[in-house]
Amino acid sequence: MKFYIKLFVISFICFTVVIAGTFFAIEKNHEKSVAKTPTEGPASTTPINVEPEKLPVEEDNRTELQKIAESSNRVNVLAFGLNDSLADTMMFISFDPDTQKLDILSIPRDTYHPVEGHNNPGQKKMNAVYGMKEVGGVNGMKKYLSEFLGVPIDYYVRIDFKAVQAVVDVLGGYEVKVPFDMDYDDSWATPELHIHIKAGLQTLSGSETVKFLRFRQNNSKTISEGDIQRIPRQQAFVNSMIKKALSAQLPSVMNTIINSNYIKTDMTIEKALGYAVKAAGMKSDQISFYVVEGEGKRISGLDYWIHDPAALENTMFKIYGLEKKIEEPETEPEAEKEKTPETNSTN
Repeated sequence: MKFYIKLFVISFICFTVVIAGTFFAIEKNHEKSVAKTPTEGPASTTPINVEPEKLPVEEDNRTELQKIAESSNRVNVLAFGLNDSLADTMMFISFDPDTQKLDILSIPRDTYHPVEGHNNPGQKKMNAVYGMKEVGGVNGMKKYLSEFLGVPIDYYVRIDFKAVQAVVDVLGGYEVKVPFDMDYDDSWATPELHIHIKAGLQTLSGSETVKFLRFRQNNSKTISEGDIQRIPRQQAFVNSMIKKALSAQLPSVMNTIINSNYIKTDMTIEKALGYAVKAAGMKSDQISFYVVEGEGKRISGLDYWIHDPAALENTMFKIYGLEKKIEEPETEPEAEKEKTPETNSTN
């Protein structure tokens, strides 16, 4: 079985970025420079009749959300890890320096998002963009995710999964209630993967936390989880680690991150350190989690997450501090509903 680097990669990115102060590292400057014309000598008092120049009026094609985003001081970060040439579970992280409000939106990796010129079924997923040679990579990820969400992506953060183990150990472990016995062995993985964690309240070490977040199914396959089912576990981990990291242990965590090669980003660490103090003042109730809403569908033999555009727009408005009413779709009569066949899809 293929060696999966899942969940924990991006889970850790979120609180790592917060801890290291990276959200506070960038002062997003929305002020546009105004050209100043120098004056030469005293102004003439002689009236001159000049026909006023008629400038063309440019049509503003921006959406309401784009206008709000461009006038905001929010810093938007794309956080992701890599599994070969595919971006692993992605998160959109938005920080408002004015209110210290942090919003984290999980984006299922199987989210349907076709790219022109890339028509293979496997290329129609959001996580496939990274591996597209000409239009992919980090810049492609930022571009297409920005189009998908309708707001700008300012920076990216990519992290190695080993960071989880290191920082969890620095924070003294991860306390979590394991929902069921996790028993899974994969001798084909490189290195071999062996997960054996008992159900109940546990304080997991760094290596155990990595296994807990990587768990997908047990040996008997009576328990099997898809990407969507794992997101709540992922977000709970992020939330717990943020709370711990924002405590007095912040300097130790920052030292672990700064003196490692776990993170790759287009943000400078110098600015990050300058704003790290703000992380210590952030409260846990200022952090909100969201998931791109939608439904799982199987198309051409592959599983996709088909997002709900109206719900996504509403989520983005909520992140930017506004509420937008979603128009409810017309409901079918009860008699019609009974005739509609049910479909099941596993994501």
